[in-house]
Amino acid sequence: MKHIAYLCLSKGWGGLEMNQLRNAKAMQDRGHRVMIIGQKDSPIMQNASKLSIPYYIVQKKTGHYQWAFAWKISKALIKNGFDHLIFRNNREMSMAASIAFFSFRKIRVHYFMEMALGGTRTQWFRTLRYCFFTSWVCPLPYLVQQVKENARVASSKIKEIPSGIEYDQSTEVEKLTARKALQWPLNAKLLVVVGRIDPKKRQDFVWDMFSQRPANNEYLIFVGASTADEPNDFEKELQLKISAHPKAKQVIWAGFKEEVDEIYAAADLVIMAAAFETFGMTTLEALRAKCPVVGANNGGTAELINLYNGGCLFDYRSKPSLNAAINRIFTEEFQTVKSEQIKQHFNFNSVCLRIENEVLQ
Repeated sequence: MKHIAYLCLSKGWGGLEMNQLRNAKAMQDRGHRVMIIGQKDSPIMQNASKLSIPYYIVQKKTGHYQWAFAWKISKALIKNGFDHLIFRNNREMSMAASIAFFSFRKIRVHYFMEMALGGTRTQWFRTLRYCFFTSWVCPLPYLVQQVKENARVASSKIKEIPSGIEYDQSTEVEKLTARKALQWPLNAKLLVVVGRIDPKKRQDFVWDMFSQRPANNEYLIFVGASTADEPNDFEKELQLKISAHPKAKQVIWAGFKEEVDEIYAAADLVIMAAAFETFGMTTLEALRAKCPVVGANNGGTAELINLYNGGCLFDYRSKPSLNAAINRIFTEEFQTVKSEQIKQHFNFNSVCLRIENEVLQ
């Protein structure tokens, strides 16, 4: 049995935070002792409580160099017998490295990369920080290459292990049943955008394209919400812009929803329009559900579709390209998803086994 703490100081609730919690739950179910470190009233702490996962509440401090804060966390972890720390947010790199430092490396720190490097990261202070990481885990091949080319990290520390997804034995949700449950149109084409409402996710780009499509039997559905405790000006401005357009009646703001199986069953396709999606958990979930994905031609979404099929890529700079990719989905001009390969590679059992053997050892 391993003793693993999961650091997550964010108050958001997106793929990164969900993956931390999913992995913690999966490892707990396998008999390991786990704990979530997070802020009071944050979504991850609320959900950890619901899942009966132990947690340790901290008050996040501002600034990059938070040595006193890191020292306090390292002492608490050692006192409670935790010797592994997993984090996913690159904003927590300094904190994680400091925890390893103050514990005299008794706490082994593992970075599960779900945010792109964003350029060269070879500065001396970054290299020093990376030295305190026991392992650097990348979920896709292109991220391994990105780290090797843009950061000074020992090759022995770099692992390629995917983010896991759950496979249960429940019956697949039928499309009509899902649409009735969600109260979505029953006899229309549903174009669904899943993810937080944010300029980086480019819901405005998708709307500008959709507003030019002539079909009256298509609906654009936004599933998601703005990040908690952050300004939601982007969402308000987009809603105002759409409401003034004749096609406003063909747009549905569904808000955040937990029922992901129903969402993918109800959708005719999912659009992933972010200019750069590091991993693309939504893409992976949609492919698992055999829901076609229209994705930007870079980042994790492009990697997943290139490896496992199941959708069409478009030039992320071009609305006509997005429009054409949607049409290809509707005319079934794309390759069928490799469902069995996805299941073998991404199911939590194999992912957790690899984490145990390649990271926690």
